[in-house]
Formats: sequence, structure tokens, C-alpha cells
Amino acid sequence: MARPTEIELDKRYLDYLIAFVLRARRVKAHSMYRDLEMVQRVGRVELRVEKDPDGVWLVQDLPPEEVVESAAARLRPLILQDEEAHHGKMLNALKRFLRGVTLPDLPGGPPTDSSAFLGGLKSEWSEFDPNGRTAQAYSVQSGRLSDGRTSDTLADNVLAFAWIYGDVVHGDAERLRETEQHGVKERFRAAAPLVCRLMEMTVSTLHVIQWLHHHGLLPMLPGAVFEQEVVVAETRFRQKAEVYMAPVGTTMPDSLVSDDGFADPGPQWQRLD
Repeated sequence: MARPTEIELDKRYLDYLIAFVLRARRVKAHSMYRDLEMVQRVGRVELRVEKDPDGVWLVQDLPPEEVVESAAARLRPLILQDEEAHHGKMLNALKRFLRGVTLPDLPGGPPTDSSAFLGGLKSEWSEFDPNGRTAQAYSVQSGRLSDGRTSDTLADNVLAFAWIYGDVVHGDAERLRETEQHGVKERFRAAAPLVCRLMEMTVSTLHVIQWLHHHGLLPMLPGAVFEQEVVVAETRFRQKAEVYMAPVGTTMPDSLVSDDGFADPGPQWQRLD
């Protein structure tokens, strides 16, 4: 197989970058992200202490599961390696297009080499590893008072991706089996913060790409990708039309377009006025 040319490689990596931008804009437009303060709070895994006559309680407030599930669906292509929008492909695209480039002044710092900047961005994205078994905020372990037996300790990352790939977008039986003793509630409890952090990371990276484009450092990236519609805002479709009716079984005309603009469908068709 012939090696791709530089032009072909540029086209491939540009496609990756465009796919990421379009998907990231859908993430930014999600209803959950509009409450950024809530997204940040949930992502930090904040707990508060409440005390009542029954004792002391740790309370963690999360968004409704359906809302988080919807956000996870929009985020999914960014963490699935087979997708063009995968964050790793986006990072490789930036590495290609910014090779040898010194970035302008960044907020809070002097000009920096692009490779060092992209290295930091890659490190931040490395948290979102579907196969990672390291805890991001906490680990869980269950036990039975009856016999003192305890389960293996599971990282929140394992539980979170079990919810994403087992309960939501796929049906990964192996992930569900491993986390079965904790149930869907504990999987969701771990997933909601991860989804929030992933939303923040995605939008932050989108802003980085916009900044690079604004400074002319990504000349191949068409500006239209930041403007074209990526979500459906109006779900009532109202179009002016001409409607014709005919008895059931009447042959449909091949086309209603003629050289004059509109073709009469035939005598069996009655126009609805």
C-alpha cells in the first residue's frame, strides 16, 4: 500500500480537526452546560455535610440521569478511538499543523513553543481514559455486616465508564458484571462528575482552537466550522407548500419541476386550496 502524500495527510488531519470542532460545539450547546456553575461543582465531586436527628449525612447533588445521559451521548465520539472526532486525533492534527510554531502571548504567560503547549493539553485529556483504573476522585468498596466479606476496591473511573458503556451508549456486559455489586446508582454517581469534567475539557479545547484560528495559526481550518448550525433549536417545521391529493393508488409523478418552474401533476390530482 502506497504511503499517503503530504497533501493527503493534511486533508486527513484537517477532517479530524473539523470533526472535533463540530462535535465540541454540540457539547457546548447542550442544556446542561448552560449552568456552568453546576457543571463545575459536580465535576469537583463536592459533598456537603448535613446533620439531623437521625445522624450526620454526606450529600451530593447531581443532575437528572436523563440529562447526563444526553450529554454523554454528545461526548461519546470524543472518547471513542474509531471516531474522527476522537480527542487523540484532534491533538495529532494540532501537532501537525503547529509544528515549529511559537505561539503568541498566552493569558498569564510569555510566548511558548507549541509542542510544550500541546503536551500540557494532551496531559489534561489523558484523564479521560475509558480503560483507566486509577481513581479520579474516589474509590468504592462494599461489604456485608453478616460475614464481614468485602468486595474489591473499584475506582470511580471504572464505575463511570461502566455506566457510559454499559448502561447508556452500548451494553458492555463485562463492564456491568465487574460493577454489578454497586448497581446503576453507584455507576451513575461516578459518571456524572466525569461527564461534567469532560464537557469542561471539551469546551476549553474548543476555545483553544478558536484562539489559534483567530491568530492565523490554523489557516487550513475553514471559519465556517465555527458558524454552521450544529444543533436543532426550532423543532416546529412550517413551510409554505402546494398540496395535491389523488385517489389511493394513483401513480406519483416523477417530478413536479418543469422548465416553467412547476409541472401539473395531472388531471387525477386535485389541488388543496
